Amino acid sequence: MKYLAHRIARCIAATIAGRKPATLMNISNDNGGLLDAWDRHRADIFIGSEIDYYELKRTDRNAIVLFFDQNRLNELLRDESVNKFLFGCGYESDSIDHALNMLKQRYATGRCPPEIGIFLGIPLKDVKGFMGLNSLRNTKCGMWRVYGDPSASEKRMNEYRRARNLITRRLFSGEDPLNLIRGIRFF
Repeated sequence: MKYLAHRIARCIAATIAGRKPATLMNISNDNGGLLDAWDRHRADIFIGSEIDYYELKRTDRNAIVLFFDQNRLNELLRDESVNKFLFGCGYESDSIDHALNMLKQRYATGRCPPEIGIFLGIPLKDVKGFMGLNSLRNTKCGMWRVYGDPSASEKRMNEYRRARNLITRRLFSGEDPLNLIRGIRFF
């Protein structure tokens, strides 16, 4: 369980740190039996945590899991411009349950839905640019493709990197990954 918690904490560091509304993780048995460990221990890992999880896709080999901060994701989905965009993508409600169910349905088609970028904290202009829904040109590639003026996107990427680096340092200094996942806020 500790190994799984460690891997999850490193992957979702920016979400744990309250900087990112959600993080996507592919959990498989190809990397040390994590899927089996996930099936056995997921509920125990998240006891008392502000972070929740939702399996978007499941096969015999892997699970695509969205880890999210309920409050931050709720706030994001209620943002007027995000809500309008998602409504245009076929999302009929701003509830987390509805949004997660829609994402799961779209994953069932065999591809990752591009609007998932919104849930992952990618700026709306960049998600729209990636989808070809605005006239902004691709100006940079980093954690995602940036469209138009890169300054706000770069700032957000740097926040995510700082959060990941902080969590990684804490993990490698011996801090229990379960304590990090279960809600210690430090920003």
